[in-house]
Amino acid sequence: MSDDTSWAERALHHVRHLADRIGPRGATTPEEKRAADYTQLQMQKIGLQDVRLESFRAPRSGWLPLAIVFSAAVWGTFICWGGFYLTQMKAIGAIIGAALCLFGVWTVYRQVTFKDHFLRRRLPRSPSVNAIGCIPAADRTKQHVVLVSHLDTHPAAWVFQSPRRAKIFRFLLTASFASLIIGMIMYVLGGFEWWDWGFVFAGLCGLAQSAGILLVIQADQGNFSPGANDNASGVGTVLALAERLQQNPLAHTDVWILCSGSQTINGDGLLAFLDKHADQLSEAWFVGFEGVGIGQRLIYVAREGLLRRSIQPAMRDAIERVIQAQPDLAAQARTATERYTTIGPATWRGFNSACISLYGERDGIPNWRNRKDNSPRIEVEALAKAHEFGWELLQQIEALSGANN
Repeated sequence: MSDDTSWAERALHHVRHLADRIGPRGATTPEEKRAADYTQLQMQKIGLQDVRLESFRAPRSGWLPLAIVFSAAVWGTFICWGGFYLTQMKAIGAIIGAALCLFGVWTVYRQVTFKDHFLRRRLPRSPSVNAIGCIPAADRTKQHVVLVSHLDTHPAAWVFQSPRRAKIFRFLLTASFASLIIGMIMYVLGGFEWWDWGFVFAGLCGLAQSAGILLVIQADQGNFSPGANDNASGVGTVLALAERLQQNPLAHTDVWILCSGSQTINGDGLLAFLDKHADQLSEAWFVGFEGVGIGQRLIYVAREGLLRRSIQPAMRDAIERVIQAQPDLAAQARTATERYTTIGPATWRGFNSACISLYGERDGIPNWRNRKDNSPRIEVEALAKAHEFGWELLQQIEALSGANN
């Protein structure tokens, strides 16, 4: 048995405990806390330093702000048309409708770029937790790396139970987002009588926004996934790498381990971590592991999210060095994905960061947001491939500590 396979077996042990013994782990639920307690205990057994749980408060739903945004835009349609028929003053209704669409556009932009916004501050919050540990450098510390995975699991909503449904969902949701921008323009054109059909098309945008309400409500329904691949496989891989690093620490790189809570709620666990440790980790590298338990195609996400945020050139160069050194891994870039990975907030804040995943025959993480995401489906070979790539990437980042200092 190769070293990487033996470490993969260690990762699989953690996957089985999280997915089978603890089970579905929705954000801010008691099961998420049990998963954090488990990872904290494992870090302590491994011998990591400064092991702790850091509490924070997260919204209960990642989709609720979007439901409110689309609802406000639909109300703008009613106010616009009602105001027109009651007062015959197009401009007033148009201004209100355009303002509500603008509020929606601004809120969505802030949401997808991991920035604070009005609804985020006002919605109800519940306790969540991050599990953290550290492997100090064997010699003088010159840089920091944070290995990231997330503890919580998504609702297994009907719209995500097949790749086809998920693709349709993404298309319709994108159209609903676009209708906010188009509707705002149509209100202005119609309200100031620059185009007679402006209000008509604004009303059609209201229909698209109504569809958006139904979509995001549906996305929040269903029991939580067992989360073996997404993302107990990532947690297991990070813990296995931590154990290996504890035995063979890097010379000049402190490695932090972060198993975050509430990642499914717009990355709140990593956001809380970044806010708390911004000064200490201002130059840190972030390596995420998400959905690494099934599949043959090892990929790293080069551009992620609706706005296609690109990873930093330094991280891209480090990954390319791993690809050259380990051609058998056949790692490839995923140039764009509409999902946000477990290190999305770090990417948007400009850190050297990248997420490692494995894909099956079809694009995307196998069993993502799926109730079939259980431990018997996890493949040791996939875990071994992710572990090997992660270990080699750490060596390349360590090599940069000498080149940059």
